[in-house]
Amino acid sequence: MGASPWRYIEKGDFANLKGLYYRFQKDSDILLLFQSLRRIQADFGGIGAMFREYYNGDTRDALWKIREYLFQDRPGLTFFFPKPSQTSPLKRWNLYLRWMVRKDEIDRGLWDFIDKADLVIPLDTHIFKIGRCLGWTKRNSPSYSAALEITDVLKRLSPEDPLKYDFFLCHKIGIGAGCTGKKGAQCKKVCLLYEI
Repeated sequence: MGASPWRYIEKGDFANLKGLYYRFQKDSDILLLFQSLRRIQADFGGIGAMFREYYNGDTRDALWKIREYLFQDRPGLTFFFPKPSQTSPLKRWNLYLRWMVRKDEIDRGLWDFIDKADLVIPLDTHIFKIGRCLGWTKRNSPSYSAALEITDVLKRLSPEDPLKYDFFLCHKIGIGAGCTGKKGAQCKKVCLLYEI
């Protein structure tokens, strides 16, 4: 890419991506991602401007409209741009939105057109287990509904910024304390939220 990823995308010569892969993404996926970024850059000027164009107060609805704009009915890049689903917790996008909307030592806060009160918790396995353990959700598997339920509980604690607890919960309780999703004798020793 050189010194400027922006110029690399703008130029549109992605021949050097041939044979590149990352985890589950083949070179064709990576090429499609860069072609999509080039289209976003040309049509909107950037991801933020594109998201602003499709955002109407519902981040999930905006993401689905973006997917339709980029791929219509084609299956491409569902890892990055998931198809509409009532159950997907949209963890990656909710985390990205947290980074782009909130501003603190962890999150960049570059977008001002989404209220941080409207963000949804990035529901990973750790947050889901904590939510189950503390009774914030009764759902049996991670889903968008579970993410909304957990977010609603966090809104009671901080209506203006419910995701300010996300990093602490995930890293100090979920990973650090090894939350299993069930209260037990070990929890009393290591979990800062045991008494809640």
